[in-house]
Amino acid sequence: MRFSFLPVEVRFFDHFQQATANLLDGARVLQQICNDYRNIETLAARLDEIEHQGDFIVHEVTNLLPRTLITPFDPVDIQRLIDSIDDALDTIHAAVMRMSTYQVTEIRTPAARLAQLIVEGATELDLAIKDLQNKKQYSRVKERIVQINTLENLGDRVLEEGLRNLSTHRDDLFDFIRWKEIYELLEQSTDRLEDASDVIQRVMIANA
Repeated sequence: MRFSFLPVEVRFFDHFQQATANLLDGARVLQQICNDYRNIETLAARLDEIEHQGDFIVHEVTNLLPRTLITPFDPVDIQRLIDSIDDALDTIHAAVMRMSTYQVTEIRTPAARLAQLIVEGATELDLAIKDLQNKKQYSRVKERIVQINTLENLGDRVLEEGLRNLSTHRDDLFDFIRWKEIYELLEQSTDRLEDASDVIQRVMIANA
């Protein structure tokens, strides 16, 4: 097995930053779809590319770990962090695929609100990763973690309201099923963002 003696901390953080930037791209595409659903075919194709890029980054990190003698923090947390970032993107992709498969004709308000929360959360995560390398910026990272947690809680509320509205106006069972699934997938993306922020918090505590 060949080991790397390059500045691995920089290499890992480069991958993290690539992953969060890619996630943010995916979140913005989701928001574009919610703003202009008529363009879903083109935007869904773009999201496919972004999702594949996310998988590639995970593959790079997973392969780098066993070849690295010294990592910037616990290898388990490195894997959890990159997986959580990718999972947040995967749920975005899955939600958009459901929209296409279920032939949704318009975007409902809860989906658009969840998309906005995802964009905000992905933005905070991207900025947190950029500051994580510098202990002097830990206070700012903590603020971003709090904001991600707040956004996740808001996502829970939007999901609850959306499901309540679906249950109240359940005239079409298929409509209920497809939107319930889409809402839940979008809310899961906010959960995965929170998972990533939890890993970051553990890393800061360990490195403080």
